[in-house]
Amino acid sequence: MRVVHFSTNSLAGMPLRLVRGLDRCTGIQARLVDLERYSQDQSGWFEHDVVFRETPELAVRLAEEADVLHLHNYLDLDSREFAPLDFRRLQQRGKLVLRQFHSIPEMVALRMNVPLKRVLDCSLPALVINHYPERFYPQARVVPNFVPQDEPAYCPPGADTALETDLFFSPSKLTGAWENRWNTKGAPEVQALMERLSRETGCRSLTLHGRPLAEVLRRRRLSRIVLDDMGNGSMHLSGLEGVSQGKPVCAYLDERQLRVLAEMAGTTSHPFCNVRLEEAAPVLRHLLAAPGEAREMGLEARQWLERYYTDRLLAGHYVQAYEDLARCGTLERQKALRLDRPLARFQAVELPELRWRERAARNGLDS
Repeated sequence: MRVVHFSTNSLAGMPLRLVRGLDRCTGIQARLVDLERYSQDQSGWFEHDVVFRETPELAVRLAEEADVLHLHNYLDLDSREFAPLDFRRLQQRGKLVLRQFHSIPEMVALRMNVPLKRVLDCSLPALVINHYPERFYPQARVVPNFVPQDEPAYCPPGADTALETDLFFSPSKLTGAWENRWNTKGAPEVQALMERLSRETGCRSLTLHGRPLAEVLRRRRLSRIVLDDMGNGSMHLSGLEGVSQGKPVCAYLDERQLRVLAEMAGTTSHPFCNVRLEEAAPVLRHLLAAPGEAREMGLEARQWLERYYTDRLLAGHYVQAYEDLARCGTLERQKALRLDRPLARFQAVELPELRWRERAARNGLDS
């Protein structure tokens, strides 16, 4: 089976990791067509496979030869960014087309400059990543994000490797924890916490923002403890990268995220230090005071990934989706993750929002 992915955004490098994982771990021939290079200065912030602006004829040929067209986030059948490619016409000619969501519907509509209703009413068979967006696309099948855990940059350093940093944080946005419900990792609050702990304990802390992925991976790999999103209740790719590199990762996963992760991994255990931002200071003091324990925790997290969350295991979710689409012409959500009944939807959507608003109010901001 030949599957060609299309994306107009790097999406933290996930589409390329997915394509490479499918190529490496399955019998699927997968390619990625990015609209353009996403590096701000062409310095390799994210890698690419095929860049449409540079080789449009190759993109057209790949689409013509494909069995499945896999559209990411900001694309649907009527998108014309890849003209002369016409996704609707290709579907009418017999190509299977599906769409994968990586962001909440409001963000997708904003980036596409289309009404929110167009996103919510899209009739394409859909996938959604198993992080916070899944609760906003109740009809989409949930699929995992994953990291290439066997590549050197994603492996733990050797036991004798000198670490450069005690606390590491790599936010993609610099907005505050209570400013933007999902589009933040609470950078100001986390940095203030890191600075306070540095004054108290003498620990070394590092925040990287807007740097190439290769640099982020290298510096995180040489850190002792990774701080990720401790505000919203969802895991992120950056946290999975830290787990893969054998680090104790402090992040907050709410009940819904834990349930979805368990469905993907096939176990109720998880590799994170599950802590909210408001409660993180004593946890980090403990880990800083016990470096041996922190190291063992990180290696145990890595072992969890090797057992339950390898790219080889997780790629199977996508293979199953392609096979189901070819056989049935549609994709159904997993029964265990359905949100079509009031209690399940309240637990997954309304309850986390109410709790977050109360936390925001307690932190002195109008929710």
